[in-house]
Amino acid sequence: MAYETINKGNLGTASLNQASVVPDIEKVLQILKPYQTPLLQFLWFGKRDSKEVKNAYAKFSWFENEFYPHQTNITAAITASGTPATLTLASSNCGAYTIFNLDDIVLIEETEQMAFVSAINSSQAVLTHIDGTSNLTSLENLGGYIKIIGSRNSENNGVRTAVTTREIEKFNYLTIFSESIATTGRQQAGEYYTDGTDHAALVAKRIEEMKLQAERYFMFAPSQGYATSGNYRTTWGHGFLGRVTSNVNTYTGTLSETVFDDHLMEVFEKGSNYKIHLCGSNQLKDINAFIKSRYELVPDPVTKVYGVDLREYITPFGKIGIVWNPVMDGKFANYGFTIDANKVRLRYMAADKKGARKFRVEEGVETPGQDGTTTKILMDIGLELHNEECHGILKKA
Repeated sequence: MAYETINKGNLGTASLNQASVVPDIEKVLQILKPYQTPLLQFLWFGKRDSKEVKNAYAKFSWFENEFYPHQTNITAAITASGTPATLTLASSNCGAYTIFNLDDIVLIEETEQMAFVSAINSSQAVLTHIDGTSNLTSLENLGGYIKIIGSRNSENNGVRTAVTTREIEKFNYLTIFSESIATTGRQQAGEYYTDGTDHAALVAKRIEEMKLQAERYFMFAPSQGYATSGNYRTTWGHGFLGRVTSNVNTYTGTLSETVFDDHLMEVFEKGSNYKIHLCGSNQLKDINAFIKSRYELVPDPVTKVYGVDLREYITPFGKIGIVWNPVMDGKFANYGFTIDANKVRLRYMAADKKGARKFRVEEGVETPGQDGTTTKILMDIGLELHNEECHGILKKA
């Protein structure tokens, strides 16, 4: 029998066999792409060139140096003693007495007295009034500085003891990012109501997901290192959070313009006069709020557009680009990473026999004879951040 039942009278939709009704399905697969990857985009396509790594351990390094330090801070009260009264600097009362050289002229911030280094050895430096006879005043203002402003030289002086800073090696490791997509032959042969489900589309989607993964890694990875297992080595490099230890400032409640400016003043003390501030949603809302408070609405004519399009923030110390990074979610929605654009770049492993390791898609990595296709996606990359004192972190406590 070729029929299930007999219909009488006018036919309506209730009498239809559901299996024979063609569903109305949109052919385009609607993929939710909630995030941007501003840091990775900057590193990959920015003006600063990336550089390959040829070290088989995936370790890359660079040397850093700085100008000779010109000041040290007072950490404990210093009582003047002797005749004339002098001040003795040691590890117990100042940050770094070892920066001083014999006959350095110094300015004592607390008292605004000038002195010179009259004696120095491996454990202390003695300051005497610049004229050699007046008394120096005891110091109580913890946190004040003693600054080197010159050298005390008499006629026919000889050559002073040479002092200079020595460079230091900094390093990081590459991290291998590897994912795959595998589909069977029948899955590939079948037809589906929507696009985006075939093998190529799944690979494209996985690439986007890996970009997000690398963005999070470069922002948040707190440590670096390696581990070995048999003949093999696993390496992981730190990201921005693990590299920057200077200029880390906190705030409570809502971020204010004053706190933001104080943070930028500190960050701009070193490095270039242009920085990029990558911030989470909550911090961006706070910045937007105090910027909007500076503007007054004019009710006539009727206001049709309201708000500010904040892309750059200009301070007396330098200019900063404000960039929203939605990858900074969770507690990082209240964070801002201030990056010196001239001191960061992407590093990647040199090519192997299969091709580029910076980024590649390998087709046909399935086991021979397997009924299906497996595609591998590989990135072997790392972050190189120079002179971490030129960068900063602003976060909610």
